Amino acid sequence: MKKLQFVVIIALLVAVGSAYRQLHQIQEDLVERNPSSSTSSAATNSQAESATAVANPKFAELIKQEAAAMSQLTKQPEEIQKRLKDLAGKMQEGDVTHLQESALDTSLNGDERFLSVYVLGESALAKAQESLEQIAMTPIPSMKEARLTNQEEILRVQAVESLRHADSLKRVLASTDNSFISDRAQRNLLFREGKVTTSPEQQDQEALTQLLKKSHQ
Repeated sequence: MKKLQFVVIIALLVAVGSAYRQLHQIQEDLVERNPSSSTSSAATNSQAESATAVANPKFAELIKQEAAAMSQLTKQPEEIQKRLKDLAGKMQEGDVTHLQESALDTSLNGDERFLSVYVLGESALAKAQESLEQIAMTPIPSMKEARLTNQEEILRVQAVESLRHADSLKRVLASTDNSFISDRAQRNLLFREGKVTTSPEQQDQEALTQLLKKSHQ
């Protein structure tokens, strides 16, 4: 499933999250979990350094505007994707900190939170990758409803799937006790290390296709 779909329709995200959890149970035995015991304070130190940077108010407002636009169905997803890539290209270090805070702020609407993670994933800044690692490693807060917990898991999985470096994925694996997140991190690690040829998103799409075929037989 393409990452942009996570951003366009938050309701679909939560629904698809349930399917992801079912797929995780089916595929769990197919992937050997191999978390690294290595730890690093680099991401934490970077977060502290980034806190001294100031977010651009105009950039923050653009994110809110795009999040509002995401709540509406559109016939021009390519145009939206281009705007998001342009936004990511304009990011400064202070904006990275702002997006990380927005992504983890449970008081914000889902559109803005998922959009924050998506834009971080599109950024070429090293600090954006460090921020995504922090998001993925942040413990899930206690939620009143299962669907909200599911949303928190999916948001962190979105951050995991945007991580480009094996070391980051290994640190996520070493830090999380959530089986859904660790499964996605492990599969993304195998993909990043070239041990499998298909990304986790492609694997899910193929698995969903097979499940749909079986359900119609």
